[in-house]
Amino acid sequence: MAKNWPKFETKDLGDTEADQLEMDRRWHAYDRDMKALIAAGGVHQDEDGWWINDATGELIGPDPDIERPLTDEELAQAKPFAEALPELAAAMKRGRGRPPVDNPKQQVTMRLDGDLLAKMRDSGPGWQVRANELLRKGFGL
Repeated sequence: MAKNWPKFETKDLGDTEADQLEMDRRWHAYDRDMKALIAAGGVHQDEDGWWINDATGELIGPDPDIERPLTDEELAQAKPFAEALPELAAAMKRGRGRPPVDNPKQQVTMRLDGDLLAKMRDSGPGWQVRANELLRKGFGL
């Protein structure tokens, strides 16, 4: 990023009223400095709302509307995540990965003859599954 691009950082702020006032102060300073930089020229906004340095083509800053604090009216219109995107919320609630199985496989360590292991591996990908099937068949399961 260009060194002369204003910054709007709030990660050090909490939820207190004093922090909210400080965030608003930082926002107004950021907005003022950014508008002055844009008015000076030499930058343009791309289709995604990001600012580009005309001389270098470098991405130099965000759209001020993306970064600004929300107004009370905007906050009042906000919906809870689960209400705004119910399918995604449900998928996240279910968790990641495969669903649990009734009889999960267990890892074991055992010693096998080298020629037997080589023959199983030579049978190609999935040899462990095939070895499991042979053992089940051998024990009548």
